Amino acid sequence: MKAWGDVFELADQDLVSELAAVTSDENVLAAARLTLLAEIERRGLAMKLGHSTVTRWYARSVRITDGSAARQSALGLWLTEWPAVLDALAGSEIHAAHASAIADGYATVVVADPTLDQRHREAVVAELLETARGTTAGQVATRAQALAHSAADEARARHQKAEKQHREWEQEQARRTGDDAGDDAGAGDADSAAAGGGYSGAGDGAAGDGAAGDGAAGGGDGTAGGEGAAGGGAGVGGPVPQGPPPVPVSENPDLNRFDLHPLADDRFQLSGNVDRLMAEKLLTALSPLTAPRPGPGGARDPRSPSKRRADALDLMIDRHLRGRGTGAAGGSRASVHLIVPLRDLLTHSGKQQTGSVTPDSTGTTTAASTSDDDAAATAGGAGAGGGAQKSTVGPGDVHWPFHLDWTGPMSRTLAELLTCDADLTPVIVDHHGVPLALGRTTRLATEDQRTALTIRDRCCVMCGRPAPWCQAHHIAFWEHGGTTDLNNLALVCGECHRLVHHGHWQLAMGTDGHPYAIPPDTVDPTRQPIPSYHRRKQRAA
Repeated sequence: MKAWGDVFELADQDLVSELAAVTSDENVLAAARLTLLAEIERRGLAMKLGHSTVTRWYARSVRITDGSAARQSALGLWLTEWPAVLDALAGSEIHAAHASAIADGYATVVVADPTLDQRHREAVVAELLETARGTTAGQVATRAQALAHSAADEARARHQKAEKQHREWEQEQARRTGDDAGDDAGAGDADSAAAGGGYSGAGDGAAGDGAAGDGAAGGGDGTAGGEGAAGGGAGVGGPVPQGPPPVPVSENPDLNRFDLHPLADDRFQLSGNVDRLMAEKLLTALSPLTAPRPGPGGARDPRSPSKRRADALDLMIDRHLRGRGTGAAGGSRASVHLIVPLRDLLTHSGKQQTGSVTPDSTGTTTAASTSDDDAAATAGGAGAGGGAQKSTVGPGDVHWPFHLDWTGPMSRTLAELLTCDADLTPVIVDHHGVPLALGRTTRLATEDQRTALTIRDRCCVMCGRPAPWCQAHHIAFWEHGGTTDLNNLALVCGECHRLVHHGHWQLAMGTDGHPYAIPPDTVDPTRQPIPSYHRRKQRAA
């Protein structure tokens, strides 16, 4: 098919054939993409590409999230270790979703029984691949769960069997030692040697039998048992497998997962998989908060059980953020920073000031900034206590002043709700938006400087990672005499921090009071300073 318009000229059967061909090509290209990513990762080309990791470079190159890029890179590396699955994807026997499900399922089984030897791991991959050839990716995950349960049960049984054999061996040794102590010294020594040799041989034979039995059952102890028998010393009295007995899959916290996915309608979907104990703790915490509440006049609570659980989770998070445990009373939900431009403060224009809301580094909601008078919407009752004025921008605009640090812009209504019960701190900023004071009579402390940095930089100045993930970096290094002042600090994430210290990147403070990143000459021969991340976004908009 050469052009989209050709679709309308195809016969029914040709349409079906073309779709099958496109799907096949898609699988082939997916295999090629993942293989290329794996090889780039293996060669360590991140630094040459001017990024701390390959996933960061790839995410920026194709405009996807870091998480998606990381998953693709990890899958590519895994597929190169299991060429049978890679060949099946390249041959369009399975889809990329199947390959991902096989990799995830394999990881689940290995976590359930880390003692699995290579032969049994290959068997797991082969079975999951065979399942993928005839079913959906979801059914592959279901099969992997069944294999994980079986592997954990068998590993636990082997561990218990080894412990039992070891106890019996110790008891037998203790009994024989007691019997030998009453014999004549010379005769006793000879008898003991003979008895010991006979028992050792018997023990070796038992160990060999145990190894064969356990190996057939599907665990790594078969090999270990065989080695014990070959050594001739351990027998059934050999060492018990290291560590505690493997736990059932339903009780294994290493398998716990929790994700929060953004949806197309700006809502978010929770998903996860947790062990029995964590589920019990969660249900215990939610239970007293999910009781039906009668309506006016004693009417039945109209909320469904699912809605009651959602409301209970919301209330539980509120109480945690307020640090009040299960009490009904607590501190304010938000710490609001009302940002006041200095020029407005000096002109006494009488104009209303504007405000925005962002979560602070502790995870509580923090109100933050006003933008310039020409672009920003007024906060109304939420930010400055006045009546609302008509906004010239909307939530999708970069100048919209109301935003949450993790989930982005919010409506004026939500800003008013959050700032209704909040601690209000005025922050005076200059015409570049750089904080001059935080409305306190004491000198700036570390936490205050962190707040000022968050207001100015918003995020990592190099890559845009959220402010709570960042560190305050000394632009002029501390060991070189740099001071811990706002004009010598910048927010950088851990990866970019390493780039500055070890990757020949530099930071410099501009005359406008904002930090700039200077790339090494291997990235940009001219070493042109790059504005901080959130300011680049504003200029691009």
